[in-house]
Amino acid sequence: MAQTLSRSADGRWWLPVLRNRIDWLLLIVDAVVLIGVETFVSTYRHGRPIWLGALMALLILLVLEVAGVYQTRFAVSSLDELPRLAGWSLIASLVLVFLLEPSVEAADIVVMAALTFGALFTVRVVYFGLVRGVRRRRPERRLRTAVLGGGMVAQEIVLSTRERPELGVNVVVAISPDPMLQFLDTGVPTLPDLRRLRAIVEDWDIDAVIVAFGSNPDVDLVDPLRECDSLDCEIYIVPRLFEFTSVTHDMDRLHTIPLIRVRRDALRTWYWKLKRVFDVVVAAVALVLASPVLAVAAMAVYVSEPSAPILFRQKRIGKDGTVFNLLKFRSMRPVPTTTSDADWHPCDEERIGRVGHFIRKTSLDELPQLWNVLRGDMSMVGPRPERPHFVREFTDSVPGYEYRHRVDVGLTGWAAIHGLRGDTSITDRAIFDNYYIENWSVWLDIKIIILTVSAVLRGTGS
Repeated sequence: MAQTLSRSADGRWWLPVLRNRIDWLLLIVDAVVLIGVETFVSTYRHGRPIWLGALMALLILLVLEVAGVYQTRFAVSSLDELPRLAGWSLIASLVLVFLLEPSVEAADIVVMAALTFGALFTVRVVYFGLVRGVRRRRPERRLRTAVLGGGMVAQEIVLSTRERPELGVNVVVAISPDPMLQFLDTGVPTLPDLRRLRAIVEDWDIDAVIVAFGSNPDVDLVDPLRECDSLDCEIYIVPRLFEFTSVTHDMDRLHTIPLIRVRRDALRTWYWKLKRVFDVVVAAVALVLASPVLAVAAMAVYVSEPSAPILFRQKRIGKDGTVFNLLKFRSMRPVPTTTSDADWHPCDEERIGRVGHFIRKTSLDELPQLWNVLRGDMSMVGPRPERPHFVREFTDSVPGYEYRHRVDVGLTGWAAIHGLRGDTSITDRAIFDNYYIENWSVWLDIKIIILTVSAVLRGTGS
C-alpha cells in the first residue's frame, strides 16, 4: 500500500511496502514511464510540443487513479490487472483525444492506447515481482495485522499468511472473547475486549484490521470499527458465505479468502481534501448570485419587526464536537436563549409572522449559512448541525448518533433531502447521515445539491 514512515524495533526508519489506500510508489513509477512514452509519441510521431506529452501522461494517471487502478492489494498479480489496464488505457486515450485533439484518426487512438497499456503492464510485471520478493525476505515490510475473530476463518487467515509471506501480512494480535482451541494453537496473542479496538490498533501499531467470523453479533462491530475511521489503518471484512463470493476488482483476497475493503473515502482520499475548495467556490458564487435575494429577505425581516435583530444566531455542534454560531434569518419573535436552545420544536404560531412563514417554507432563512460555509464552520453538504443540548441527549439515546460528527456538518444533507428535518425521527436521521458518510463521493454531494435546489424551487424545503 502507500508508503508511510514508521519506526522499527531497532529505532531505524523504514518504509513499509503496504500501508494506505493508494500505492504512491507505483503511481510515481507509472508517471515517469508514461511521461517518457507520451512525450516521445507527441514529439517524434506527431511533432507536438513536449509539454503536451507530459500533460497527456498526467491526465492518463488521473483517469487511472479515479478508476481505482492504484488501489493497494495483498494479492498483487500483473495478469490479474491485465484486463483492467487494457480497458482503462483505451478509455484514457479516448478521454485525451476528446479533450486535446478531437480530429485525430482512429488508428492514432489505437496506437496511443496500445503504447499506454504496454508501458503500464511492463511496469507491473517488474514492480509486482519486486514487491513479492521484498515481502518474502523482509518481515518488517509486511502489514502488522489484527484479526477480529477466533474461529476457523481467522485460523485460516493466520496459516495462509504464514505460508505465503508474499501476501505481505503478519497477524500480530487477535480480538475474540472465546477463541477456538485450534486458533489458540497458532500462537497469536488473543485479547477479549472488542470495545478497545481503537486502543489496540494504536498500542500495537496496527496497519490493517481483518474482520473474520467470531461469536460477537455483527451489530457489536459497527461502533468499534467506526472509531477507527480516522486512524492510519485499513479495514477489511470477510463476507458471509464467502465461498460463494466472487472477487471483484474493488475487493482483495488472502489466498482463497475474499476481502471487502471498507471504503472510508470521506476521510482518506485526496479528492475529499478538495471538498473544502468546492465548498468555498460554491458558497462564494452562491452568495454573489443570491445577494439580491439576501437583501430583499433581510429588508423584509427588518420591516416585519424593526426592534428585533435580522439575523438569528444559535450555538450548534460541528465536526468532532466543536461549537459554532449558526446564522439564519430570524423567522420568529425572539425568546430567551435558554428557551430556544432547549425547545425542540417550537409550535407557538403567534411567534411566526407572515414573513417568517414564507422564508421558512422557501428555506430562505437558511441562506446566511453560506457565510458559515465560507468561514469553515460548515460544508455545503453534510449532516445538519444540532444544538448542544440535543446532541448530548441524542448521543445517549440514539444508536450511532455521535458518528454523524466524523465529518463537517452541512447546509444540506442526505437526511434533509429525504424529508428528515424538523420534528422527524432522530434515529432515521442518524442512519441516513451515517449512510452518507460511508458512501460519500463527489457525485453524491453534487446530487444532493441538485435535489436541494429542486426542493427549494418547488417550495418543499430541503
